[in-house]
Amino acid sequence: MISQRLLRLVQQNADRLTNDLIAEVRRDARTPAYHKLSEEDLHERALDLFHNLGQWLSSRTEFAIQTRYEAFGRRRYQEKIPFSQVFFALTTAKNILLNFIRGAVAAESVSEMPLEYELALAISQFYDKALYHAAVGYEDAAKAALVPSWVAEPAAPRKPLDREAASQAHELELDVSRSGDIGESGG
Repeated sequence: MISQRLLRLVQQNADRLTNDLIAEVRRDARTPAYHKLSEEDLHERALDLFHNLGQWLSSRTEFAIQTRYEAFGRRRYQEKIPFSQVFFALTTAKNILLNFIRGAVAAESVSEMPLEYELALAISQFYDKALYHAAVGYEDAAKAALVPSWVAEPAAPRKPLDREAASQAHELELDVSRSGDIGESGG
């Protein structure tokens, strides 16, 4: 069972954890795209993650994580943030959170160590799923951006072959489909 006390402690310290994450992402040379985002935007994104952690961990539904983080990945692609930086920012959030929990348990008692381990494991599994689904969303957005506009347009209707073209195709021993396409047989 995950320690509800530790989850409450995370939620109560969500602002502090958020500020730590923002400072780290802004300071690190591996996340230059995040340096360009507004303080409010970064704060909102990080706060949501830490504040709702208990909800994410208690529901543990893959669908909830999938929906949220595929959208997250698509947004990061649209914002032109390289996925390596998205990955680094999410793993930084995970590490900040795990270090916070270790410190909170060390300050309390050794009896909570098994609960700390279970919470750390649940957090790691959550972030693994979140990263996977963020990558899927990012890739989906990248693929959608590569599809030329003409692909989405319906194909022009085919004209049936006239008798003369069908006769020429027959002389050349080419198969002609019932729809009149040369080189196709049967359909």
